[in-house]
Amino acid sequence: MQLTSTSESDKSVRRSAPSSWQRLKRPIVPAVIAFLAWLGYVLARLEVWAKGNLTKFMLLGSGRTGFTHLHQLPPGVALGDPGEAGYDGQFYYRLALDPFDWAKTAFGITMDQTYRYTRIGYPILAWLFSAGQHQVVPFVLVAINLVCVAAMAYLGAMFARDSGRHALWGLAFAAYFGLVISVGRDTAEPLAEACMLGGLLAYRRNRWVLSACLFASGAITRETILFAPAAIAVTRLVAMARRRARPGLADLTWVVPAVAYGILELAVHFVVKGKFPLVANGQRNLAWPFTALYDALKFDFGHINTAHLSLIDTDLLEYATLAVFILAALAVLLVTAAPVHERLAFLFFAAELSLLSKQIWTSTFGDGRSLIEVYLMALILLLATPRRTLSWRYLGPIVACAVPALLVAAGHQIFNM
Repeated sequence: MQLTSTSESDKSVRRSAPSSWQRLKRPIVPAVIAFLAWLGYVLARLEVWAKGNLTKFMLLGSGRTGFTHLHQLPPGVALGDPGEAGYDGQFYYRLALDPFDWAKTAFGITMDQTYRYTRIGYPILAWLFSAGQHQVVPFVLVAINLVCVAAMAYLGAMFARDSGRHALWGLAFAAYFGLVISVGRDTAEPLAEACMLGGLLAYRRNRWVLSACLFASGAITRETILFAPAAIAVTRLVAMARRRARPGLADLTWVVPAVAYGILELAVHFVVKGKFPLVANGQRNLAWPFTALYDALKFDFGHINTAHLSLIDTDLLEYATLAVFILAALAVLLVTAAPVHERLAFLFFAAELSLLSKQIWTSTFGDGRSLIEVYLMALILLLATPRRTLSWRYLGPIVACAVPALLVAAGHQIFNM
């Protein structure tokens, strides 16, 4: 009898012990996987492309049209490819050295547009963590992006678990192809998107102050994040107009980000002078609806290279990938269980794509990093769709579409193809 009892007890223990699949349901698991994967990308790019010099990630311009002055740069900083104007990372680096110095030229780098100063969140964080030590800043810029990409996977896993899906779906949030530019060239998207996802998740949990702070941090890192709290504002104002809601703490989530960005916008305008940053940004990056997109697609389809995978071919692959996610999200828009403000935010970000300028759509140098928000919102809507409508057999192939573009883009950045 005792042997039987022990055997039955062992079976009970085995039944109650969590399986390996169950252990993977913790959000920390996709976060760790994403961190290690992107760390591998950084190390490969550092070794193969940057030849061991991490300061090359910032891509400081060295040509006549560049914005750097060689003899004024901090010691040990490498310039980019000869004759090139550089990339956005150089301006984040410049502000990270001293985010409160708004002179047009400082530390050997001249700012090109006033809206650079309104994207101060990433540089301030780098300045804080580097404790003002200039030689540490290039390392901190990369480290922040690695942590933020891991945070995106963590938050994505929480969105997945909210919808009753496995936490490993969170990896899809860190698998966007444009992140190879953000992580490999020190730009602000990972921090901004982590703030946006965190703000949306905090709003779901009625943590209004936390949501407001995260949205505000995202707004002063990348102003397009404001579309998310703007969607909340629309739903709240409509509810108030219908007398279904009253003004309250929930409204901090859209008022605080708008005020924070507005104050920064005014400060830059009066301190730096010139056009308002938002106007300057709009003139540079916006166009009439669909005109730039149409011209870009027409040009790319006319220059497909059948001999090898060119940069234009890569662009088309990325656009096709993004189209899959957008169309899939539109297909589930009315049946997803995602809150109305999240569906509206997706529509706002999708509409934004139609307004982007030729500079963004025809770029073969940015790998769609500016288009990330609509991808993330599409994922949220897809994960929140009931399984009876969108089972893993359909969701899996949709999410898997992101992998080829990610690998191709990463290969270009590592091997400079």
